[in-house]
Amino acid sequence: MTARTDPFLRETESGWVRGRAVGSRAGQSWAWLGLPYAAQAAGPLRFQEPQPHSGWPGVREAQTFGPDVLQPLDPSVTLTPSREGSLLLNIWTPARPAPPGGWPVLFWLHGGAFRAGSGRLYDGRELAAAGEVVVVTVNSRLGPLGYANFGGLFADSRFAPNAGFQDQVAALRWVQANIAAFGGDPARITAAGQSAGAVGVALLLGHAPTAPLLAGAILQSGGLNQVSDPDNSLEIAQAYAHALGVRADNPDKLWTLPPRAFVAALHTLEGVRKRSLNSRPYLDGVLLPATRAELMARPLAQVPLLIGANREEYSLFVRLPDRIFQKIDRAYLAHRLEQNASPEQVLRILSAYPDTLEGLTALGTDLFFHTPNDVLADTHPAPHWRYRLDWGTRVAGLGATHGMELLFLWPRPMGLSSALMRGGQTQQRGALAARMQAAWLNFVREGNPGPGWQPGSAQNPNVNVLSLAGPSTEYAAERERRALWEGLVMPMP
Repeated sequence: MTARTDPFLRETESGWVRGRAVGSRAGQSWAWLGLPYAAQAAGPLRFQEPQPHSGWPGVREAQTFGPDVLQPLDPSVTLTPSREGSLLLNIWTPARPAPPGGWPVLFWLHGGAFRAGSGRLYDGRELAAAGEVVVVTVNSRLGPLGYANFGGLFADSRFAPNAGFQDQVAALRWVQANIAAFGGDPARITAAGQSAGAVGVALLLGHAPTAPLLAGAILQSGGLNQVSDPDNSLEIAQAYAHALGVRADNPDKLWTLPPRAFVAALHTLEGVRKRSLNSRPYLDGVLLPATRAELMARPLAQVPLLIGANREEYSLFVRLPDRIFQKIDRAYLAHRLEQNASPEQVLRILSAYPDTLEGLTALGTDLFFHTPNDVLADTHPAPHWRYRLDWGTRVAGLGATHGMELLFLWPRPMGLSSALMRGGQTQQRGALAARMQAAWLNFVREGNPGPGWQPGSAQNPNVNVLSLAGPSTEYAAERERRALWEGLVMPMP
């Protein structure tokens, strides 16, 4: 039983697995789906750090996706039934034996506000076939099972801090240890993610045990400002405990509650804490630093960085408010600014954004997305490239909203992609998608996005603009925007 006689048969630390061939517009690739990188985080392991999988006899069939981790049935993300603690990943490779040394690896963390999402939603077959890379997508614990600070609330060490992030660490370590069996090069792993997934990548960059495992990083529309302060994490944990009927004298009840109780508790918090991210990593003083100053000051892996966001990120939350960022209007953003900046700077910032729907979108986009990216990029100790996607959908006035770049990078994107891409300019959009995919894949292979991209620096800030008109680099407007904000980074509410 060897891969020499069966190209879909591979041996991992936990046992043998069998994948299959899958077709795409870019050609054929090979896939191994639903692979456990850790034991199921359920029962006594519900709140523990991820544990090694005990393995299996014979050959495990890895030809279909496994269940998603526990989460709400959200039509904007996934309608697939989920199962508690399904710590699984998926692998796609080019459909042939690997070259000497193996292919570079794209390690993808999905978005979804730490409440929903799945690696299954990002089909890596075409990127693997077209880009000469191995693509890995990951599931990790979400919601209160992944990010409620019950250990801090109850002073109980049985609750592992930031279990969802610990899952991502375990997945990266599994890939580093096993990817050679699938033709990947464990020395060339680029971690990439969007929104909540980008937060995970930013944390991996500064986490001492994982930083040496990375050869590059891609952050799309997410950063360290989404990490919760300790007091906020305790407030959220207390709200979950109240919703679940758990008190200081009966924390053991959290192990006996049915899984769907945690989904119901998430919905409860989203109904009363309308301006908050109610599930996200938090500063714990153990796995992550204890203070925001320490988080921002810790050294990052000295690897190439591709980082950016879309022109109208915040329009999604202004025009289609759903379960996150509800009722965050101009007055609320002004109040938050007043708590974090001088009166003079607050006046300058607010004066630059008109009191209109478009002005609110621009203000929220710069506050929560572009400016945090500036600070992270300018302090990064290795070459970096900034990007901004300017093409936007005509649907609901969303423009280049949050998540729009996914529709150009992934051939089978999640959610409402077909509706958002309606309209003309089909040929130009296809050319833009080809340019973006080529840049991302070149970054994974070579450590840079390729010709025509200008690297950034704090001394000469710029942004590489992605639009139908072709690649361009913006300098003057970027300097003006940065001078306005002066590196002000506020945590998300």
